[in-house]
Order: sequence, then structure tokens, then C-alpha cells
Amino acid sequence: MNAGDKSERDEADEENTPLEWDDGLAAELIGKYVIAGFVHLERDGISVREKVQVHGVILDANREEGFQLALRGEGEGQTMLLPANTNAFVKAKPGRYRLKGSNERVINPDYIGLWTIKTPVLH
Repeated sequence: MNAGDKSERDEADEENTPLEWDDGLAAELIGKYVIAGFVHLERDGISVREKVQVHGVILDANREEGFQLALRGEGEGQTMLLPANTNAFVKAKPGRYRLKGSNERVINPDYIGLWTIKTPVLH
């Protein structure tokens, strides 16, 4: 996303947000165009290993399985499951977004979702 777009939430705030499922929002998300971002952290839980962004249309929403996303752009023809957390989604501000890594451009998505994934510490 462009640096000028302040649609990404503070990652520290997201970590303290409990997983939540809102049936109304989940139903509203079906058919919406979304940008989904994933921040992969190292084992220390602080250092960022990788940031990945994809985009597409939500086909289905299910509390047990999550959100089925039909990818567009470089991922065209593929689907992926997004975690079952409606708190991860915020309405996107109108505009042009450039995805990190792929440099794909998305114009006027409906929502943006952000998840932080921590690498487990194995003993």
C-alpha cells in the first residue's frame, strides 16, 4: 500500500485485539474486493521476516474455516483461506494501492485485512 494511505492499523494494537466473529460483517464481506496483508514475524515476536499482500474477492465466510478469497492479479485462478477474524478487516479509503512485493495496483478495494503471523518457538 502507498505510504500516504493510513489504512494499515498499528501492528501492536492488532496483537492485543481478540479474535472475533461478527455474523453481520462476515455476510457483508461476501462479494467484496479486499486486500489481505500478512506480516510474518521471526521467533522473537518482534522482527519482521516478511510482508505479503494479495487481493481478490471474498467468495464465502464461515466461522470455523474463515474467509475464502478468490485471488486476482498474479494469483488469478487460485483461492486461499483467510483467518476467521472479522476484527482484521477495515473499510478501505478510495484510492490506488500498490501491493508490497508484487507492485500490483489495486484501485478502490472495499476492505483491507491485516494479520500478524508469529513463527512458533520450538523447544
